[in-house]
Amino acid sequence: MDKSILFRKIIIFTLITLLIAINNVQSTETILKKSTNIILNGNTLYVGGSGPGNYSNIHDAIENASDGDTVFVFNGIYSANIVIDKSISLIGEDQDYTIIEGESDGFLISADYVKITKFTIQKCGGFWHHSGIYVGSDHNTISHVSITNNGVLNGIFLEYSFDNIITNNTIKNNNYYGIRLDYSSYNIIVGNFVSNIITNGISLTSSSNNEIYSNTLKKCSHSGISICCSSEDNKLYHNNLINNSLNNGYDECNNFWDNDYPSGGNFWDDYAGVDVDGDGIGDTPYPISGGINEDRYPLMKPYGSPEAPIIKGPANGRVGKKYYYTFECINPGEDNIYYYIDWDDGTNSGWLGPYESGLMINLSHSWKKQDVYIIKAKSKNTKDLESDWGEKEINIPRNKTTNNLLFRFFNSWFYYF
Repeated sequence: MDKSILFRKIIIFTLITLLIAINNVQSTETILKKSTNIILNGNTLYVGGSGPGNYSNIHDAIENASDGDTVFVFNGIYSANIVIDKSISLIGEDQDYTIIEGESDGFLISADYVKITKFTIQKCGGFWHHSGIYVGSDHNTISHVSITNNGVLNGIFLEYSFDNIITNNTIKNNNYYGIRLDYSSYNIIVGNFVSNIITNGISLTSSSNNEIYSNTLKKCSHSGISICCSSEDNKLYHNNLINNSLNNGYDECNNFWDNDYPSGGNFWDDYAGVDVDGDGIGDTPYPISGGINEDRYPLMKPYGSPEAPIIKGPANGRVGKKYYYTFECINPGEDNIYYYIDWDDGTNSGWLGPYESGLMINLSHSWKKQDVYIIKAKSKNTKDLESDWGEKEINIPRNKTTNNLLFRFFNSWFYYF
């Protein structure tokens, strides 16, 4: 074969191969763009409010939504038993005023990749398996939801559910579990406040490899955290377990109850150990009821509690004169804070707030008697974690003006007599 003909054939074959490859790349890019658009370019549907086309209830909005859409719910009261069977974001306008109530369950999630945030669920319940939020799917995020004042109800119930994030929710005054995991693994449970629960604050049954940290479990009738039934290799640390009736913690399996040193373990209000070296970690482990587990590095004060307030103002004064003082506190979390001021004269402010973390507040006070007073102030966050006391001394001596007048009066009296 002529060499020039062979060369031309090779060139033509190479060009055809390149064209096919370029076409495949373009097709792949088109598919990727379409897939990305499904996720990123979803529509927003509105519920409540007064806008044109807004839905009157959440059920109808979800029915007309598609995967990747957002359903935004304005403040108001809406009927419960809301089934979420699509990969959508469901967002309330305000956590305290976007209310789901009545019926047996709040939300029931059956789709993957669902996001729920900023709702209050109340007046729901009926029996042991009903829930404020039931999750039977994977890769969901539930945050900033209040589940309060319900009947027989799990707060958040994960069943056969994996790779979810449950964060910064408030669950209190309910008659069953706070956060319940059955046959659910590889979930993250972080920053939740669970209080006044009839049974356990957090319960794990046949659930492994979960990470549970920075939660506060308080005043639960059974255990703050309870683990049973082949729930292995869960990691629990930086949780605050306070005033739980039966046990602060119960674990009959094999799990990790600290994050090594110096990060530390959990805060236990019934820990009897001491901290001689002052590193904030107890010198002896805390034994976990139910088996052989222990928290090797128990914390000496609640994790995430606010700092003691800084008090600024006059150090000296006069009887009956009003003086102004500023109080400032930094909370390590995102929660707002409350202040309590004891003026050391039999009066106090009660809990004031909430205020934004780091916001300086200004208060006035006057003292009726001469003395040395110690102004004391403490703060707490929305998880009821209190700071140490901050203090400032003020000296209120005798009223100098009154003393000088009396001195001149008696001097004049002795002069004439």
